[in-house]
Amino acid sequence: MGKLLLNQFTKKLAEKTRKNNSLGLSSVKINFTDVQNKKNQKFIGCLSKYLINEKIRKSIFKINDCTIKYGSFAQHNKHGTQSVFYLTLSLIELSKENVEKWECILFECDDINENEIEVRYFDNGENAIKYFVNQIINLCNN
Repeated sequence: MGKLLLNQFTKKLAEKTRKNNSLGLSSVKINFTDVQNKKNQKFIGCLSKYLINEKIRKSIFKINDCTIKYGSFAQHNKHGTQSVFYLTLSLIELSKENVEKWECILFECDDINENEIEVRYFDNGENAIKYFVNQIINLCNN
């Protein structure tokens, strides 16, 4: 049997644990806040171009960084009762290749439940916001 020195043992043990700890680490750091910032910039940039109507702009509420909601308003529904409607617009996805996916949903709420009346998907922010503003104008006129 050979002699085992404590200093050599701890040194080899430290090397082994350092190698094992670095196995799961990726060599490329991903900055998730940068991806989110690009998505936020795209969302706000598209909104600022098309929301020029001050009355509509003041009625919009921010739900999260990439979703807005046009405030609820009451209307008579097809059953003769009154329902509350609201409209949301979300930037769901923005890929590295600048491929966008937008979603616009019209909700109807009554005393019992909440239903999605219409869901539309867009691949262009300009078209999504134009549709969003047109829906608001149409719903307010009815």
